[in-house]
Amino acid sequence: MHQALQVAEVCSGSGRTLRETVLESSPILALLNESFISSWSLVKELEELQSNRENEFYSKLADLHLEKYNFPVEMIICLPNGTVIHHINANYFLDITSMKPEDVESSIFSFSTNFEDPSTATYLQFLKEGLQRAKPYLQT
Repeated sequence: MHQALQVAEVCSGSGRTLRETVLESSPILALLNESFISSWSLVKELEELQSNRENEFYSKLADLHLEKYNFPVEMIICLPNGTVIHHINANYFLDITSMKPEDVESSIFSFSTNFEDPSTATYLQFLKEGLQRAKPYLQT
């Protein structure tokens, strides 16, 4: 793809758990480096940007991210113009990664047998789904 997508983690606190697990995985880091601009934003920072009417572009980007945010952490994939094309809340993410393998087939995400850690496989699937959803927008 010629344009990078943004993957952002929006949180009200440190988000340490996510950073210490899936965001330390080599396959995840490779995909992020290849196709995404990765960022981490605090809700407070986005609210400040949102209220700054001197820069309408950043204010609108903050609006788009905060519109999708749910406590405690929201993982968001968006186009270069800020349009959110995929997102998942960390609580839901943790719920589906703790499912028993036999319950996974009915889930939105499925685990890959290539990973020992279901959260890494699920996050990788989240990123790949975002890339798929972005294809129609990024065709040149």
